[in-house]
Amino acid sequence: MAAPTVLLATEGTYPFHPGGVSTWCDALVHHLPDVNFVVVAIAMNPYVAVAFDLPANVKQVVAIPLWGMQDPSEHRNELAYSEIFLQKQRTGASEIRELFLPHFERFLQNLINERPGELGDALAHMYRYFRTYDYQTSFKSPDVWDLYKAWLMHTTHQGYWRAPSIFESVQGLGWIYHFMTVLNTAIPPGDMVHSSAAAFCGMVGIVSKLEYGTPYLLTEHGVYLREQYLGIGRSNMTPFSKRFLIALVKAVSRENLYYADQLVPVCAFNSRWERVLGGDIEKVHVIYNGVNSKTFHPADPPRHLLADPKPLEILSVARIDPNKDLETLLKAIHIVKAAGMPVRLRVLGSVSVESYNDRVQALARELDLTDIVLFEGHQAEISDAYRTADIAVQSSVTEAFPYSVIEAMMSGTPMVATDVGGTREALGPVGLLVPSRNPDEMAAAILTLGRDHALRARLGAAARIRALQYFEISTAMQAFFDLYHQWQIGRAPQPSVGPLATEPALLHVTRALLLRRLNQPQLALKEYYEALASLGGHPAAVPILAEVASLELTLGHARKGYEQLVKSRLLESLYIQPPRSAS
Repeated sequence: MAAPTVLLATEGTYPFHPGGVSTWCDALVHHLPDVNFVVVAIAMNPYVAVAFDLPANVKQVVAIPLWGMQDPSEHRNELAYSEIFLQKQRTGASEIRELFLPHFERFLQNLINERPGELGDALAHMYRYFRTYDYQTSFKSPDVWDLYKAWLMHTTHQGYWRAPSIFESVQGLGWIYHFMTVLNTAIPPGDMVHSSAAAFCGMVGIVSKLEYGTPYLLTEHGVYLREQYLGIGRSNMTPFSKRFLIALVKAVSRENLYYADQLVPVCAFNSRWERVLGGDIEKVHVIYNGVNSKTFHPADPPRHLLADPKPLEILSVARIDPNKDLETLLKAIHIVKAAGMPVRLRVLGSVSVESYNDRVQALARELDLTDIVLFEGHQAEISDAYRTADIAVQSSVTEAFPYSVIEAMMSGTPMVATDVGGTREALGPVGLLVPSRNPDEMAAAILTLGRDHALRARLGAAARIRALQYFEISTAMQAFFDLYHQWQIGRAPQPSVGPLATEPALLHVTRALLLRRLNQPQLALKEYYEALASLGGHPAAVPILAEVASLELTLGHARKGYEQLVKSRLLESLYIQPPRSAS
């Protein structure tokens, strides 16, 4: 069988910028030499340069810049200038009214109607239209503005947002004009599309599926919509602009989840969000991120065999970004220092938000930490940094399945991490989890590890064992190769919500059963609640909720008991479908 060709769709990441998603993409293309890749990469502007060493099986990079061009057709290398000129010549008012406006109107309507499938169908029709007619001429037509303005007034009267100013109205149409540039790009042929986010880059998968029948695989690293909520919410945009942009992002994310043939999240935590946003649980097949155990390994001799360090070396591998919440980390280090523990913090990561970097640097000066906190920027090789650290810390407010956690685990470095996203799923019982945005709890965890040499040694060794079992890069890459092969021959794999999703819960349930036999219902109840906290919305929570309801009722807590019973029934209805009629 011929090697499959995979269109790898990215947005703001590979191959132009470093980061977790880019690390995953780079590992994918390098570890699967028998798969041909065409990278279709959305970029902010046309001036970005490839930042990775691309292997021979990356046959092409199709860059789609959203900004920085006078004409969106400038990047279309597949077209001669003469053909672009002819497209403009044949794009008249009648062609726009008859062939473009009906589909653009459906697109606008489904930004707010939330009828799955219709917006994607409109995207495919617009893509087909732009194979013949000019993108810029069409979007700048007075008829398009009139239609958009009428739709905006109608949705305003319906209460979707307050009346926008002229500037806000123009800005909204400008966003559509730029983000839809993907539709102006000819999609290369391929055996399947694999998108790295339920984002605008995923329109490559939607259109390719509808236009050419190409299978569409979708991997969510972070939950794109949630990250956009956080980013847009922190911005200084007007209330209308925030609501409009969120509506646009949400509609596109929803269509990605609807049209994807296979949802391949990097952790079971993401599958919960995918379900809430309309994704089909039957499509989910979790494949965890992996790292190279030969690159990331403990020091020789292991650091815990050395004398207690002075100062304690703390490592944070994180870009300078609000989502990484380095302010909380600095406050925690300040508390540790005030407690009398000699400490030094290294932060490895590039600056992604300049204004946030200014805040972080100002806080370091305010807390008098500049002599013990080193901001070292992005490092191409970070394995040595893990080996020389006593503790690794992740302080994020949002994560998917962070590489910094599994890299530290594979390196045998004990971990303190915020309990966000799939971090609990990755770390399990071999690290210390703390609430996000809580410097006191983070400092307490660092002090606990800093004062207990034996505990650091035990957690580091256990983390290495767990990482070898679940997060070896070869295991992850073989899973993707098998997935591609199965789709190439037309057979989808069985759904899987991830083997680690239920592992921490199993320990708590075992304890709860033992405590019940020992007639300790209160302690058993506490263990059951711990199990539920680790499971989130996983279907395995259904029987545990029923047990909790029974215990609460036995203890005389009627209201709590009935609440848990209702939760059990609701969760059950999400995952257990009624039998179909024989007719």
